Amino acid sequence: MGKKSRKPNRNKPKDIPAGASPAVAAPRQGITSATDAVLATFATFNQKCDSQDWAGALELESQMNDIANRLENFDPSSASSMYFNLGHAHKELGREGGIEEATLYFKKTIEFAKKGGDNPNLTKGLLSLCECYVKNGRIEEAMDLHKSRCDEIGKGRMDPDNILTFSEILMDNDEHSLSLTILEEHLENIDRSWGKQEQCRAYHMIAFFYCNKKNDFAKSNVYFERQLSIAKETNNVEAEVDALHRIGHNYERMGDYRKAMACLEQALVIDSERGDYRIGMTCTAMGDVLVAQEGREKEAILMFQKCVGLFEEGNASDKLMKVFLKLGNAYRSIRAWDDAIASLEKGLSIVDSIEDEKIANELKAEAKQSLGNTYVEKYESLPERNEELIRKALFFSETAAFDHQNSKGTVDPALVLDLAQEHYFLGHTEKAHLMLKKYLGESVRLGALYCQSCHELCAKDAIMEKCSVCKVARYCSFAHSIQAWNKGRLCHKVMCPWLKRWRKITEGEDATTELRDKLCNDFFERVLASKPT
Repeated sequence: MGKKSRKPNRNKPKDIPAGASPAVAAPRQGITSATDAVLATFATFNQKCDSQDWAGALELESQMNDIANRLENFDPSSASSMYFNLGHAHKELGREGGIEEATLYFKKTIEFAKKGGDNPNLTKGLLSLCECYVKNGRIEEAMDLHKSRCDEIGKGRMDPDNILTFSEILMDNDEHSLSLTILEEHLENIDRSWGKQEQCRAYHMIAFFYCNKKNDFAKSNVYFERQLSIAKETNNVEAEVDALHRIGHNYERMGDYRKAMACLEQALVIDSERGDYRIGMTCTAMGDVLVAQEGREKEAILMFQKCVGLFEEGNASDKLMKVFLKLGNAYRSIRAWDDAIASLEKGLSIVDSIEDEKIANELKAEAKQSLGNTYVEKYESLPERNEELIRKALFFSETAAFDHQNSKGTVDPALVLDLAQEHYFLGHTEKAHLMLKKYLGESVRLGALYCQSCHELCAKDAIMEKCSVCKVARYCSFAHSIQAWNKGRLCHKVMCPWLKRWRKITEGEDATTELRDKLCNDFFERVLASKPT
């Protein structure tokens, strides 16, 4: 029976390795007179895979296994395809034990692809097996499998797309250093023999690693510049603008705001020919650069206000909400509390129109955290204490903590410090002490990995700036250490001595409860001395 042709499945998930297809083709040979029942099974399995009904596809697992077993000697390539798709269904369904089941099927995929000389199925099986190993923490086995394939056919003959896909599998599972190791092993071939599209993709991945995990922004820009050069050469406008944005962001993190704005202005020239949506993206980035500079907050507000009119609710709700968050925080930095609250509440009002639930939850938590901050700052700025304001602050901070816990599995230490203040102002002394201790303890524990300015966790071997006084606070860049020193009510200038004292208490042999309680009492009496009656 001839192999049925079919259109590629355009709805397949992004993590399916290159060349993979959920559908199964009817066997080329072996079953000389396929019964109607067998053909019906093929058709139903294909249909369920195309619609990503993995549970429905696995209802046919027994029948598909029987057919594949009969084909192993007559048509190993078709058997390999069936085993691959059964493994893929188990992996995508995500049931308990599904990865183990998928691993067994992908091993069969490789076995019969080799027997049938089917290189595409062999590649798919190898990449999918590597992914299963990585997901199960069997990193060394995944690396050995990749290395054995390189040794088998030679690094120079490895398909660039396969190398990149394996690197992305590692990155998606937080194995960023190993991903970089793989790419750097092939760097000579990337420069010499890879196609422009694969080069662009590889340089982007390497640059992204150095920026987001190493905090080596200068080295990151070396690779983003390569991406930019190739994008211009191949007239890839999307990649060109992306590189300009990222180079500009790196310059911002390095504190070189002039170069950052120059990159974004180049991007804006390109975007002006492509429509409002893209102009909005670039203007948002320009607003970020402005707000990072002391004294330019009002310019940033004007830029963010311009962006609001460039995004449509529904089509770009996540980007529109981000702009409202940035606008609210910019207003808060100039003590325009009511404008800040209005902007943040507007952002919250559109969160339900964001399709991606994970992004929606993260933005919702961020907006609530900013609202809590704003109400606390407004409360402290007024000559007469308004308990309603601090109760609103506590409500938003507590719900933000709940959302953070659900979406990230942890709570930002900066939010814990907010909660400590709010409980203190409401007279909840015990809770205030508990939260302050938690904040100080988390700051010391995270230490070298946590940026006290942008509140991001960095890689263990990342380049970090350290406060020489408290020896606790770290920053992902020198620019962020400058910003954190006197930015905000409880800036590092205020918190530095308390972090230093807590570190010494923690390190000392006399780390008694009395000492910890005394430090908390001192903090609230000296820093937040105006406790309401």
